[in-house]
Amino acid sequence: MTEVPDTMLAWTKTADKTGGFSRIEHDVPKPAEGEVLVKTHSTSVCGTDIHIWKWDQWSRENVPLGTITGHETCGQVVALGPGVESHALGDMIAVECHIACWACPRCDEGNAHICENGSIFGVHSNGAFGPYFTVPAVNARPVPPGLDSGHASIQDPLGNAIHTLTGGPVEGATVAIHGLGPIGLFAVNAAKAMGAAYIIAVDWDNTYRMELAKSLGADLVLGKENDVVAEIRAATEGRGVDNSCEFSGSPQALSNTIHSTRMGGYVNILSVYGNPTPQVPMNEIVFRYLHIKGINGRKMWSTWDTMHDLLEQGLIDVNAVLTHRMPIDSFEQAVELAIAGECGKVVLDFD
Repeated sequence: MTEVPDTMLAWTKTADKTGGFSRIEHDVPKPAEGEVLVKTHSTSVCGTDIHIWKWDQWSRENVPLGTITGHETCGQVVALGPGVESHALGDMIAVECHIACWACPRCDEGNAHICENGSIFGVHSNGAFGPYFTVPAVNARPVPPGLDSGHASIQDPLGNAIHTLTGGPVEGATVAIHGLGPIGLFAVNAAKAMGAAYIIAVDWDNTYRMELAKSLGADLVLGKENDVVAEIRAATEGRGVDNSCEFSGSPQALSNTIHSTRMGGYVNILSVYGNPTPQVPMNEIVFRYLHIKGINGRKMWSTWDTMHDLLEQGLIDVNAVLTHRMPIDSFEQAVELAIAGECGKVVLDFD
């Protein structure tokens, strides 16, 4: 096992502005009781990182300046805190980024991902755009057999996609995916793997990702040239889909999602909106008797169990969605590439 240094350089949100990242020196953290120290293997760029880069209202309210960000990550356990018996040195793990107290009513009812005392790794506390990080051992999830260690950081966004999909029916259902960022692309792939009868993928004008959605199993792909609501209804005998998933963060997409879901259907919303008060067609929700569900992270731990089952069966095409690998030195270019959108998932490697 490589000796752990005393200090490290990590990408840190240092300035109150767009961009505003610096690669600065930090002490390598020591694992506290119940924690493990992880040597970072790979960390993905995600939509949350883009929000932090753009420094929108949500980010300004949630991310303290001086934070090492990054939460879609994997690595190798290199030290154990007091009391940790669940892990061994050398274990390859991926991180569940929702840090729970495991003692509040939400945790007791099986909703630890919305713990009343919870926080998010890499948002409210230091994360993984540095070479070492600490995390509670329970959040360090084993990498499933057969998954390349270089792919392990995608379990956070894939889990988001699966949690969102399973807010409504999937097997035998008609499903619409609004927003074809990496999570939306994983949702297309997962919906196909989980037996959806018909999958509609919707973006605005990102032809790169729209073509990728077709290759991952979408039966119909719609964009800005289409009347999205009319075409979804036309493809579903005028009814609308059983299960709509909104991943884009666009107020127009949210409206389209609601208008194109069948009577009594399911609308599952994972997006974080730069403007937290988008207009919502409430009468459509009421008179169409829609089930509206906000999705936050992954269920701990049923989403992980479903995800690992799909990965172990080889039903998720990680290679197709993970389109770019870059060294951690290229952090700023990686975020800019993700913002530009001519990519699927962008992963930064430390080795």
